Amino acid sequence: MLKDLKNSTKKILIAHSSNDLYGSSKVLLTTIQILINAGYDIHLFLPNNGPISKKDIIKKTKIKIINLGIFRKKYFNLFGLINRLFYIIKSTLYISRYLNKNNIDLIYINTSTVISPAIAGKFNKKPVIYHIHEIPNSSIVYSKFLSSFLNYFSSKIIVVSIAVKNFWIRNNLNKKKISLIYNGFKFKINKKEDRISNKIVFTKIGRIIPYKGHLFLIDLFEKITKTRPNIELRIVGDSLNSYDSYLKFLKKIIEKKRLNNKVKFLGFVDDVSLILKSSNFLIHSNIEEDPLPTVIFEAICNNTPVIASNKGGAKEILNSGNNGLLIDVENIKKSKKLIINYIDNKEKQRIHKKNAIQFLKMNFNYNTFKTKILSVINESIKNIDK
Repeated sequence: MLKDLKNSTKKILIAHSSNDLYGSSKVLLTTIQILINAGYDIHLFLPNNGPISKKDIIKKTKIKIINLGIFRKKYFNLFGLINRLFYIIKSTLYISRYLNKNNIDLIYINTSTVISPAIAGKFNKKPVIYHIHEIPNSSIVYSKFLSSFLNYFSSKIIVVSIAVKNFWIRNNLNKKKISLIYNGFKFKINKKEDRISNKIVFTKIGRIIPYKGHLFLIDLFEKITKTRPNIELRIVGDSLNSYDSYLKFLKKIIEKKRLNNKVKFLGFVDDVSLILKSSNFLIHSNIEEDPLPTVIFEAICNNTPVIASNKGGAKEILNSGNNGLLIDVENIKKSKKLIINYIDNKEKQRIHKKNAIQFLKMNFNYNTFKTKILSVINESIKNIDK
């Protein structure tokens, strides 16, 4: 009897593209918690060791570190494709054996860049669910390829925002497979502030890569300092090894503009709450569409007004400017003027913060996310048993 009960537990293999604690990884932790609480047996595949592995909830999974041949844009060249093909074939064969040996029922892939588990799942007739958090704007060929791959190898596709959904549909992703599920959070609103009285502190949080708009932000910040010399910019986040030269370039620009005393690089910070509480504004300056920036949720929960470029998921979170200030990265002069006016308009900041909290609780709450994620998973599992 006990043996039959054990065998009845459904097993899900989850694969993720990184081992960090940025947006999609944080959502992954929430999803794993939901699935474990629902009684699923979770097998987790990650490409390397890192901070996710140290989280308590991960200790309840069966975790494997394996080179999955993550298919990032930088590999979209002859030698890169050869490299990825080797690791994709190698990991596909390993995962295929693993699926059969461990009686895996379903494969859940968190981000579109993970390919081999989907191939193994297709060949072994297992349902494959993709949870897509990204908008790979920089290469049409890359995006079209991934869309074609997802159309063939996935059973269901979850997207995190309207911006993500529209992007992939434009690139020929089968809209019938798509479910829009906004990320959900257990919001703890912290209204305690720790602002620095004699400074206006702007904070930028995110991985230091070009599309996040650090270069635009530094140029914008320089122009604002000419009007408001008592401001400071904190840049929180690290960079990928492949973008180390970009980080060095940013630091040279800061030195050239003589902003060394006003711009601080703080590196990666696990808990950004203390930084946000002491910031006057979060500024999210992406120059391309950002899928659904988690850091904006964190700012709102810490009672920090948000300034963001009017692209992608940021616009959705800020409800087209009702929950924060939207700026135009194509017009730096206009953006400067908007920000300076916003600094002085305390009443508008207060209204935006109030609106933002209400909007988040209504549209991005944990229970709705939980219900929708389990609905997709459970439906896929039921289809196996038919």
